[in-house]
Amino acid sequence: MPDQDVDRYRRIRDQQLQARDPLKKQRLVDREVAQKRRRLTPSFSFGLMWRDLTFKIRYSILGGVIGLMLFAIASLLLPGTWGVCVGGGLFPFALLLGFLVGRYEDSVENIRRDLH
Repeated sequence: MPDQDVDRYRRIRDQQLQARDPLKKQRLVDREVAQKRRRLTPSFSFGLMWRDLTFKIRYSILGGVIGLMLFAIASLLLPGTWGVCVGGGLFPFALLLGFLVGRYEDSVENIRRDLH
C-alpha cells in the first residue's frame, strides 16, 4: 500500500504543477503564431522565381546558354582559331536574339493585359 500511495501522491503533485504552469498559455500562443507564420510565408521555389522574371531576362538567359553551346560546338568542329571566332560571333548573336524575342513576348503580354 505505501508504494501505491507514493505513486498516487506523485501523480497528484505532477497534475498540480502542470495546472499551475505559468508558461503553458504562452507556449500555446507561441505555437499558434509560429504555425500561422509558417502557413503565410511562401517557401522558396526556383519555378516561382523563374516565372517572376520578365521574358526579356528569361529569353536572354536561354539565348546565352544556347550561345555557349554553339560556341563550344563551333570551336570543336572548326579548325584552328576559326572555331573560336565563329563561336565568339554566335554567342552574342544568340544572346541578342533571345533578348529581342523576350522583348517581343513582354510587349505581347502588355498588350493583352491592356486590352482585357
